[in-house]
Amino acid sequence: MKKTAFIVSLVFLLPILSYAETSLKLRAGRNPGSIRIVLEGPESVMIKGSVTQKGNDILVSFLGASISIQAESAIVSHSMVNKQTVRISPGDFSGIKVFTLKDPSRLVIDAYTKEEKGAAPPVSSPIKDVRTAAGNRTVVIDPGHGGYENGIVKDGNKEKSTVMDIARKLVSLAGSGASGVLLTRDSDRYMALGERVNFANSRNAEVFISLHIGNHRDIVIYTPVVTDRPSDIVKPYLQHKGQEDYEKETLTLLKAMSEAIIPELGEDMLSVKPGPYSIVSGTGASALIIELPSYEYASYDEEYKSKIANIIYNGLNIYEEAAR
Repeated sequence: MKKTAFIVSLVFLLPILSYAETSLKLRAGRNPGSIRIVLEGPESVMIKGSVTQKGNDILVSFLGASISIQAESAIVSHSMVNKQTVRISPGDFSGIKVFTLKDPSRLVIDAYTKEEKGAAPPVSSPIKDVRTAAGNRTVVIDPGHGGYENGIVKDGNKEKSTVMDIARKLVSLAGSGASGVLLTRDSDRYMALGERVNFANSRNAEVFISLHIGNHRDIVIYTPVVTDRPSDIVKPYLQHKGQEDYEKETLTLLKAMSEAIIPELGEDMLSVKPGPYSIVSGTGASALIIELPSYEYASYDEEYKSKIANIIYNGLNIYEEAAR
């Protein structure tokens, strides 16, 4: 009889053991046009997350889990609906964007205010300096070539103009979200490599991305190589101590861009290569060269250019969250 009672007790304990409570960290911050909400916890729980918008509330459920919430400097209110669902109330908003990050595992929700919903208005003239508040981080985008230096030319398309269009779209997007953007050139003019490096360094850039178009079907990201024996050609561009102190940040930026590119275009559409003696080697910031697919493999119509701008912008958002 005692043995039977012991077995019955174990049966009743099984649900309790299998639903051990997991504490999730909740934090939120306000950006121009949006509120970013972050839930952080074990990957085994975070991968079960599902997000639903219900009126002015956001419901986040973790199927098969029992959770509690530990609020850390959150500007949003929250309440538990049940053991696996939390209600988050950011106030009046019109739409959400959801994505996940790793190391540590996080579920990120951007809740957009009604006046900022949708794409930002098109930029009718070059905008050189637009900054938003996310950590006061300065991002410099370098549209390659310019002036008499056309870059790749095919069927009436010029690399210098295409990358400028994409850069302007990035500036427009930055007006409604995470990272402000500075452009090294705001018109069709020639800039020497040294000018571009000096532009970024003199403005204390924390992120530097140089945009180009290549002769390949995929996106190639070039990372800087640090050397103590540069060639005479490169020495003028390495007067700033450059990448020596930014290797970790550059790897974080590379990972963020990869996380933005692969879900949209596929793993086979991204290659990473070292770029020795490149423009980024002398830049005192997390720095990459992004070389986009050739004109043979991409149409570069307005839709495609907007897609590329959105991918890079999402990469900046991911980097911003990872760097906090």
